[in-house]
Amino acid sequence: MKNVEAVCRLLDSIEAPYALIGGHAVSVRGYPRMTVDYDLLTSDPRVLTPAVWSPLERSGAAVDVRTGDFDDPLAGVVHVEMTDGTSVDVIVAKYRWQHEVITRSEVLDVGGLRVPVPRTSDLILLKLAAGGFIDLQDVAVL
Repeated sequence: MKNVEAVCRLLDSIEAPYALIGGHAVSVRGYPRMTVDYDLLTSDPRVLTPAVWSPLERSGAAVDVRTGDFDDPLAGVVHVEMTDGTSVDVIVAKYRWQHEVITRSEVLDVGGLRVPVPRTSDLILLKLAAGGFIDLQDVAVL
């Protein structure tokens, strides 16, 4: 979680609201699932500005900023590959309901890092919106 903490600190430094989502959030909510990457959801479009990520790039991280198209369900994604191989995706929400999920998140201890995690019901909404096979499996266990 140390390298994920670097991404969280960067988001905190620009006061971008965020929450842990994906497989790690499902695990925190009581349903362990094997996953190697970390996913964070933010509603702050400033993270799509490459210069925001320069502190992490200076420390050796590889950062790939991708802006979503008009009809994309997301505003964009920032993929961060840390020097130890840890992969963090910062997903940029497009809709107000996704922002509300972030604001309702509860700060929990995740491997020694205190990080906002969506409520179970909100995590289900995010998974249903994503609609992938694994997402639907996560909904079933949640």
